[in-house]
Amino acid sequence: MAMGGNLLVQEALVGLAARRANRRTGHELGLVDVMTLSRGATAALLGGLAASGVRDRRGLAGWMGWLGVLYGAILCDWLDGPIARHTATSELGEVLDREADSWLTLCTALAAVRWGGLPRAVLAPPLMRYAFLLDGMRRAPYATLHGGEPSWVRQQGIAQMLLFIASLAPFGGRVTRRVVCVAAPIQVPLQLGGLLLQRRRER
Repeated sequence: MAMGGNLLVQEALVGLAARRANRRTGHELGLVDVMTLSRGATAALLGGLAASGVRDRRGLAGWMGWLGVLYGAILCDWLDGPIARHTATSELGEVLDREADSWLTLCTALAAVRWGGLPRAVLAPPLMRYAFLLDGMRRAPYATLHGGEPSWVRQQGIAQMLLFIASLAPFGGRVTRRVVCVAAPIQVPLQLGGLLLQRRRER
């Protein structure tokens, strides 16, 4: 229920921001936007696999999910940034990029809980981000809510995704299991603390 409700909220927010951006700029979707949306498709794949009850990391579904995360979180994210810088981006493109990343993070966290062996607590930071976003948009435009993010915010996001990738690795053995089990209880409070600190900076 929480996942479905969160998805509805996200799509409503993206639709609202996109409509406002299109109204001002008349921007049409370009190559980089299509790549960004493909990360959303990867997130949908992970969400679907998680909802289907997948539990075997080493099976076909586990491999599909893990390779999808590698594509969305590493390959696609690595490529669309340089392309956007060379072709110019728009407010709509920035909205799509940020929300595709956010949805991919949430769906990957859900997969990491369902068949990656991580505790449900790892879902708290991605869900809290949406709660803060929804509240913030009542007071300020979407674009101003993410201005001037410090570098440690992105670093925390990278560490979070690496934890999820490691937990979902089909070939991960006992050492990998121990590392992710130790890292998760450390990473979650740090992520939540970072979100709260960033929230205070935005006010």
